[in-house]
Amino acid sequence: MIHRIKIFIMSLWVTFFYWGLSRTWRMKEMGLPLGPNSGNPKLYAHWHGDELLLVAISIRKNMAIMASRSSDGELMKRVLGFLGYRVVRGSSSRGGAGGLKGLIDVMKTGKYHSSLAVDGPRGPIYRVKPGILKLAQETGLPIIPAAAWASKKFIFKRSWNQCYLPLPFSKCIVWYGDPMLVPANVTDEEFEKLRRTLELRMQSLKTEVENYFEVPQKGFIKHSEFIPSGV
Repeated sequence: MIHRIKIFIMSLWVTFFYWGLSRTWRMKEMGLPLGPNSGNPKLYAHWHGDELLLVAISIRKNMAIMASRSSDGELMKRVLGFLGYRVVRGSSSRGGAGGLKGLIDVMKTGKYHSSLAVDGPRGPIYRVKPGILKLAQETGLPIIPAAAWASKKFIFKRSWNQCYLPLPFSKCIVWYGDPMLVPANVTDEEFEKLRRTLELRMQSLKTEVENYFEVPQKGFIKHSEFIPSGV
């Protein structure tokens, strides 16, 4: 009981801190195609280290995500719940199969987008795990590769995923790649080829976005006024 109270209080504090910090950021998206079907559900694939930025981008996207069953996952579930996310419990290391099935069921309602850290929860960094491809197979939804970066940030250099937190008043960019479909019936060899293709696309996208702020950039919008594309 005491532990639950501590988690609840901590989650309120983290939510308040994150919301206040992210409101100072300036946001920009690139690469996501617009059109009559742009609001249809999608599966966004991102690297684990980009998550602290992407949470702010996705707040208004009606997003369903998966959180681990660990104590850290409980804190994450509460924080993201306060921010408006639909959270399903499970990960690739603890309760993953059940969590993935739960996320599949949620996605089949047609009400949500989803975003998965494809190299989480324990790495290796920048290596795509098969979960998001299985999710795409089961739902028929396209995978949209995504990479993010910030003009000013604190990098947690001791973390395996090189996670970073944008500093106050940072410019934040999210860059999307071309969508990928995963057919329901593919051989193991074809599945691995698709996994590797997604991995290479995401690695290339990450390299591009990390070079984005080498020259001055314009067109950023206050987070309070930002409306994400593809909603």
